[in-house]
Amino acid sequence: MNPGSIFFDKDFHFHDGETGEKLFVVLGNDKGVTIVAKTTSKIYGKGINYGCQPNDRFHNFYLPLNCCYLKANTWVCLDEFYELKQAELLTKRFSGVVCHICDLSQKIAREIQDCALVSDDISKRQTDIIQQSLV
Repeated sequence: MNPGSIFFDKDFHFHDGETGEKLFVVLGNDKGVTIVAKTTSKIYGKGINYGCQPNDRFHNFYLPLNCCYLKANTWVCLDEFYELKQAELLTKRFSGVVCHICDLSQKIAREIQDCALVSDDISKRQTDIIQQSLV
């Protein structure tokens, strides 16, 4: 799973213990761990200028309609990161629970990675994995 790849997970496990359907963006992977960020199409006080939105209430990266394959205005949520085990992710992918949607351009993928790296909510481990995976 390459940085900038977008997947749909029918059974995404959120930090609050809930599960549900969710699109997520791969930010990096190393040593059996993939760092991802979920997305949303709900504006709720987020900026609508393309790119990194570090001053919004919740740190995000805005992808407007038609900038990539996504069929709606989309915000990559960079206020919480998920560390997924690559083996479990592959199992979910082969069983059809996780489906590949598209790959962002290398330019956009790198912009999202750079935006993630300035988030106040990223851990040292997550930073290291993303930095090792820069496109």
